[in-house]
Amino acid sequence: MNSSTNGDDRAVRRTRRSTARSQNPPASPFPVSSTTLGNSSDGPGAPAVPAGVVEDVDEDDLCPICHLLLYDPVTTTCNHTLCNFCMAQWASVSLATPMTIVDVDEEPVAFDPVSELEARCPMCRTMTTASSNGVRAEILKARYPHTWAEREHEAETDGQGPGGDAIQTITVYIGNRHQHVQPREDDHAENRHEWTFFVRPSRTDIIEEVHIHLHPTFRQNHVVRQRPPYQISRLGWGVFQIMASVILKAGYAWVSDDAQDTPDGAPKGMLPLQWMLDFASFDGKGSMGRCRLKVKNDRDWEGVSEEEERDNREFGRMVRQYERDGRYEP
Repeated sequence: MNSSTNGDDRAVRRTRRSTARSQNPPASPFPVSSTTLGNSSDGPGAPAVPAGVVEDVDEDDLCPICHLLLYDPVTTTCNHTLCNFCMAQWASVSLATPMTIVDVDEEPVAFDPVSELEARCPMCRTMTTASSNGVRAEILKARYPHTWAEREHEAETDGQGPGGDAIQTITVYIGNRHQHVQPREDDHAENRHEWTFFVRPSRTDIIEEVHIHLHPTFRQNHVVRQRPPYQISRLGWGVFQIMASVILKAGYAWVSDDAQDTPDGAPKGMLPLQWMLDFASFDGKGSMGRCRLKVKNDRDWEGVSEEEERDNREFGRMVRQYERDGRYEP
């Protein structure tokens, strides 16, 4: 679904609500929002509600970001309530968390920009986190059943979920595990450090492949991992910096100034990450950096089956392998 079309549709719906408010001023001295429902311009699949139904939405029940009825509400620790989607978008756009060094045994988890990210509240600008407010959701659903149904339909239509085209945040771990080993008698370089370098994204379903670039002194210094685990193990004597280029599948792009175009030409589809081997931290077992990175789903086509998409990925992977082997010339 084209994101500009989604924006136009949302603008039309909000304009219609604004018109409804002006035509139905509230009798109460407190500001309220009046929403007229049942308009066929919402398109096929819109919730079936009686024509001309007007629900007066109290100002306290409006999201301060989108100015519509709070949908799937979350409440911050500073006691402000917003739509889940609006808070997630705000937190994702506001994300500027540097790499955090953590224990190498920390398990990668999916990132929730609403509950896990500490960001400045869009209302009072204090550092805060948010959590789902199920009680408020049930109250709003019962108080404004028709408006809630329309908001629910909009959320599904506009893709305000895992499969939508909004900016999403994922967690990527980059680091190395390490252990001391006894060098062989014939090893004059005294390679006593056995290490495993890895890249562990919380979502592997959007990763096409990871390119690992080692020090030029290694016989094979460019390694490509097309499936998880994205890692490589070696035996050495010292530390050096490793660069890993994480390439997203077609239709996804990194939201970062450091992102580069992929070898296939996909804009912003490749993100280079750097890691200095660590043989000392956490009692010598190594460490890893936890990064919060933003990804945008740029897919703007329809009608492509999963089988066709898989075939295209496999063909592209084969071409890249042939190019690396010198067996393919376009």
